[in-house]
Amino acid sequence: MNKSKKIIKEQGLAKPDKKEQKKVAKSRKNLILIIIGLLFIAGGIFVVCYTQLRPRTILTVEGPGKNGENETKTVYYTDAMYNIYSIENMYNTYGMDWDKETGDKTTSESAKDSIMDEMKEREILLMQAEKDGTVLDDNDKKEVEETVKTTMEKMPDKAKNMKGLSEDDVRKAVTDQKLAEKQKDVIIKGLNIDENKIKSGISKTDYRQYTLQYYMISKKPDSDESSDSSEGASGSAADVKSDADLKKAKADIEALRKQALTASDFSKLITDSDKDSKDDKTGAQFADHNLLEKDTDFLDEAGRKLVKSMKNDEISKVIETDDGYYFVKMINNNDPAGYDKEVENQLKTEQNTQYENYYKETLSKQYTTTVGDYWKQRVEIGHITC
Repeated sequence: MNKSKKIIKEQGLAKPDKKEQKKVAKSRKNLILIIIGLLFIAGGIFVVCYTQLRPRTILTVEGPGKNGENETKTVYYTDAMYNIYSIENMYNTYGMDWDKETGDKTTSESAKDSIMDEMKEREILLMQAEKDGTVLDDNDKKEVEETVKTTMEKMPDKAKNMKGLSEDDVRKAVTDQKLAEKQKDVIIKGLNIDENKIKSGISKTDYRQYTLQYYMISKKPDSDESSDSSEGASGSAADVKSDADLKKAKADIEALRKQALTASDFSKLITDSDKDSKDDKTGAQFADHNLLEKDTDFLDEAGRKLVKSMKNDEISKVIETDDGYYFVKMINNNDPAGYDKEVENQLKTEQNTQYENYYKETLSKQYTTTVGDYWKQRVEIGHITC
């Protein structure tokens, strides 16, 4: 034993220091704890990133596919971003209050329901388009590109930087929307809609159109004039101009009519340098108007009777009503456009009514739609993209 100690001493090896051993052990323990902590942090970051970036299923649609077998389509949150942007942009343009309650829902909740209904219908129509072989033609694709270009030009930077709203994403969404609309037209063409019956129910007399152009000077003072003239009069604006101003207005409209009788272009008689739709000097306004036989909201009864008796290209005398001085040029005293437009409106109404009934009672019942929890619980429309 003594020999061994001597050898150790001679080789310069000292007896281990207990304090140093404890210090090394503690350092190793701390290092292990640090490594474990870093692994936990890395795992947490991975979970957060995966949670944030993984595709969020918001809708599945199951139903008959192209080959007669059932297919399942999955719609992700990013697939809905164009619809979300569209409705948020529109509502914000009109200053909608997202928290306002109408019935038992807020504006935000109603918009959310509307978007989901659109997504369901779109996916069902796309599956039908695949079955029927409906595709977009060159004109459809051109319209898609025009829509994409306009959308991206108007889209704020906040939206452009979001997943689901890149130019390619918008193009896909607009393409799907266009194809769904085309499939809807295919369905409508197959419905039993009697266009002749619709036409027979529309009166050609009531919808006879008198296509007009006219000039008018109002009897009512401009807002700035009324403000000046109404000071000290309980704060209310005068209903009509002063007698002197009315006399001048009538003289101005008479002079303008005289000019119109020999003008080569009836629509180019005033100077509107400030683009306020009024003549710089007289305040005279030019406008087009389509007067239907059944209308009562243009001129007064006597004025309308006079206008309806006019021949094409004829210019009326000055017509005075309670609100102003007018003279009218008859462009077409029996224009079929009024009747044709009403036929188109009623036909479109009937088409939409029958389609909605078919979609609700027949088409949608062939498919099973399931809304994802993420959409139900986490998505709040109103301030996502705008």
